[in-house]
Amino acid sequence: MKTSIEGKILLGFVMSVLVLIGIGGLAYRTTGSLVETNNWVVHTYAVIASLEDGLAILTDVETKQRGYLLTGDEHFLNDYRAARTRVGGWTEVMQKLVEDNPDQRQRLGTLKLLIDHRLVLLDDRVRVRQDKGVQAAAVAVAVGEGKEVMSQVWRAVLEMKAVEEGLLAQRQAEARAAANHSLILIVAGTVLAAVAGVMALLLIRKDLQKQARAEQEVKESGNVLQAMMDNIPGIVFMKDLQGRYLFVNRKFEQLAGRSRDDIKGKTVFDISPKELAEAANDHQKQILATQGPVEVEETVLYPEGPRPHLAVKFPLRDATGKIYATGGISTDITERKKIEQLHLHFRALFESLPGAYVVLKPDLSIVAVSDAYLAATMTRRDQILGRVLFDAFPENPEDASATGVTNLMASLNRVLQTATADTMAIQKYDIRRPDGSFEERYWSPVNSPVTGADGRIEYIIHRVEDVTDFVLQKKGSADKKDLSARLEQMEAEIFRSGQEVQATNEKLHVVNKELEAFSYSVSHDLRAPLRHIAGFVDLLQKSAGPALDEKNRRYLKIINDSAGQMGALIDDLLVFSRMSRMELRRGKVSSVALLDEARNTFQNDLKGRQVNWKVGTLPEVEADAAMLRQVWMNLIGNAIKYSRTRDPAEIEVGCDAGGNGEDVFHVRDNGVGFDMKYVDKLFGVFQRLHRADEFEGTGIGLANVRRIISRHGGRTWAEGEINAGATFYFSLPKTNHETKGS
Repeated sequence: MKTSIEGKILLGFVMSVLVLIGIGGLAYRTTGSLVETNNWVVHTYAVIASLEDGLAILTDVETKQRGYLLTGDEHFLNDYRAARTRVGGWTEVMQKLVEDNPDQRQRLGTLKLLIDHRLVLLDDRVRVRQDKGVQAAAVAVAVGEGKEVMSQVWRAVLEMKAVEEGLLAQRQAEARAAANHSLILIVAGTVLAAVAGVMALLLIRKDLQKQARAEQEVKESGNVLQAMMDNIPGIVFMKDLQGRYLFVNRKFEQLAGRSRDDIKGKTVFDISPKELAEAANDHQKQILATQGPVEVEETVLYPEGPRPHLAVKFPLRDATGKIYATGGISTDITERKKIEQLHLHFRALFESLPGAYVVLKPDLSIVAVSDAYLAATMTRRDQILGRVLFDAFPENPEDASATGVTNLMASLNRVLQTATADTMAIQKYDIRRPDGSFEERYWSPVNSPVTGADGRIEYIIHRVEDVTDFVLQKKGSADKKDLSARLEQMEAEIFRSGQEVQATNEKLHVVNKELEAFSYSVSHDLRAPLRHIAGFVDLLQKSAGPALDEKNRRYLKIINDSAGQMGALIDDLLVFSRMSRMELRRGKVSSVALLDEARNTFQNDLKGRQVNWKVGTLPEVEADAAMLRQVWMNLIGNAIKYSRTRDPAEIEVGCDAGGNGEDVFHVRDNGVGFDMKYVDKLFGVFQRLHRADEFEGTGIGLANVRRIISRHGGRTWAEGEINAGATFYFSLPKTNHETKGS
């Protein structure tokens, strides 16, 4: 009996040991499978994250290339090339990540072909922009081939992502099943044998620690992603389909003045002014309607005032391709806008310089040219911009001894090699007339380098002085014997004159840069406090308006009206400042059309008033349409304003032939008029003959009129009598085209 019991105990022990060994073996195998499955889960997360990185890189490539196409700024081009290089690195990472999956490798191969195709198209447009300019690049973009290729790239990436998300779901399910199986075996082992249970527990604990480490790594990856989003200088957010915020980064929190926990679940209407909220909501609707991303310029409120942002907003899709949310990245482009404006100001200033200048790239293609140079060479800006200098101005084929091209090429090469200015002797370089024939010309050229921060030459300024009349006069008065000596003397005189002109132009350049900086400072530094005043007055009216008495509300209205008046004054000052530096673009202009446009502009001011118009015959003139439009706007606006106390008001517009080959226009009204002893003040800056509470205005409009008409070679004057109306006159050089008034 005893032996039997011992045998049973031994058998039971042996069986327990065998069961423990079996359970232990099964438990170890199951937990090993769990670890492997979790490793595959982590791997799948890595593949999905890399795919999202790829989309971000491709979007960056598109953004930088588009920035270069729009602005021609080399910084955008460098950023584009850097982003393009990152595409290759990303595809190599993806190649390694999908080595275990033949289907994904095949999809990646197709994706790489699409990406290569898209990059080729992007490079082609960059070359088009470099070779032919922004208009040609815009035409290339409008073809739409790149958009279709990029759509295929997105579909390919989303298809790979959907596959990985499917694998992720499958592997997570397998991981859960393996974990449950392990727990069952552990419980069974604990019941059968405490020792086996302890051993199994230790083994499971070890494997669970591995799993915890894997989960911690995934969590840390999420934290890294969160930290990256928080440290991006732009705004990043995600919304559900109802427009409620699901995620915002730190920059969003700072501008909203709220924590992300407070923002989550709210809509843009809860945290932004109505006008901005409606714009953002329209973008959300556009994404859902088009099922694709949108790129827009929007306004974002900063503590110091509104700023322009460039935003890319896009749909987020689940594994089935269904949109479940939208995301957005919004970047401050204030500095870019400033640079663009400065570029425009500088170009306008350069083109209006009195000297004959051409700006060349190191490849000798023309990137800018002054009006004086165009006039001297009988060319138009659109004919020569973007062309190589010697293609635009070839040698005279009928002059076998011509050396202008050869000598100028040698001088430009010296500048490129030495990075120093090169002053040339007088050159005979004939100019092709519009009819194709050549005209004999003599020039005194100076070629000066413009270097970048790295010391390399970025541009060459080619300045010339037309000395044809001087040379021909000297030739005609000199005999052959002393012709050479006279030419040498003439070259020395012109050289000295050229040096003086160059020094004067450099001083002019410095002064104009200071003027541009001052204009920008006026525009920016004065507007900012005005925006603050208007903004805080509005907030005060909304928050404390009901509690204020009539006197305090009147105070707020005076503050608000004064801020608006100051803003209008700044605008008028900037217009007045720019008026003398803007390029004068003459062409045939219909006076009747400009008058009708001015009358239509002031329709709101005419509501409820009876105004009798008398318009005579108005001629077509040779003028700058934009500038002359400003003249008509000011004169018609004044006539309407200063006659509003009359019923009916009478406004007469007409034109008579002057005695000096000019057309004399007049705008007459029966308004309040003015005292003729103050007539000299009318066309001065800030000179007003009426109080601001009687008639609004800044006192700059008529000063602009005089400056514009003066630039056109005309005159301005006025006649008036108190309470008997006023007549304002301006003259322009006469043309032979006339149109009837209405």
